[in-house]
Amino acid sequence: MVTPVFVISGLLDSGKTTLIKNMFRSPDFRNNGPTLLIMCEDGEEEFERDFLSECQITKVTIDDIEKFTPTLLQNYEALYRPNQVVMEYNGTWSMDTLLKTDFPENWQIASVYSLVNCETAEIYMLNMRAMFMEPLNLSSLIICNRYEDDLDRAKLRRNIKALNPTVQIVFERSDGSVVEETEEDLPFDINADIIDVSDVDYGVWFIDTLDNPGHYMGKKVRFKAQVYTDKSLGRNTFVPGRFAMTCCADDIQFLGHECKYFLKNFSYKNRDWVEVLVHVEYEFNVEYGEDVPVLYLESIKKAAKPEDEIVYFM
Repeated sequence: MVTPVFVISGLLDSGKTTLIKNMFRSPDFRNNGPTLLIMCEDGEEEFERDFLSECQITKVTIDDIEKFTPTLLQNYEALYRPNQVVMEYNGTWSMDTLLKTDFPENWQIASVYSLVNCETAEIYMLNMRAMFMEPLNLSSLIICNRYEDDLDRAKLRRNIKALNPTVQIVFERSDGSVVEETEEDLPFDINADIIDVSDVDYGVWFIDTLDNPGHYMGKKVRFKAQVYTDKSLGRNTFVPGRFAMTCCADDIQFLGHECKYFLKNFSYKNRDWVEVLVHVEYEFNVEYGEDVPVLYLESIKKAAKPEDEIVYFM
């Protein structure tokens, strides 16, 4: 029988303990039976003894990364026989430690949830970017809490989405209410006859095409990009895209969607800078198992490279 492991990640004072308590307010989670709670740091908030008893939780602490070993985890499994494991992971520990540690045979990571404190997010992005972003890459859900209106929500969101395009991101205010995103957060007019995407806003547009198909289905979009061609793309297909720094200087990726064309002569080569006018459709992709953006070329012409060739999500 598989024992699911739920990993809760985030830097100190990001709200990990509060999230765990909220998880156990759900009967579906609480009624799963004995739970092993592994604490990898001492948080600002404590778990009350009555709460642990009521929810059938056994709490253990691993306060040193050197102690986070397969042998210790095997001992926990033999001693407590949990039906599920919740791990409050230390936000300063590398996620590689978690991924490369051999769990007990029946343990399996079910989900990684990450917490971001909006009050300190900008400081961490500037000074500790790699450590701040690393766990977000593995997360299926990221909760950005303690949000206030003076934070550039769109900037934080596109930084995260550039690294992990499929993750669900929720912004919460201090009272726990969820912040709804609006079209006004976008730096271009999605209701225009032709959506003009500036050089600096390419990354925003790319991420939004993945998140909000309704913004672009059947619409025309104009942007500047580099050409990528390869036989693996099939006939009459290329990718207009941009190189983007998603986490740090060592993590640069090419972001673009397949574009189909019906030109007799396609004379553009890899890395050529072009301005394209496309219309956007969404078509089922077998590899991804879902609809993805597909571009259809309406016009293309050579273009000068932008002032900064790399897209940043800052």
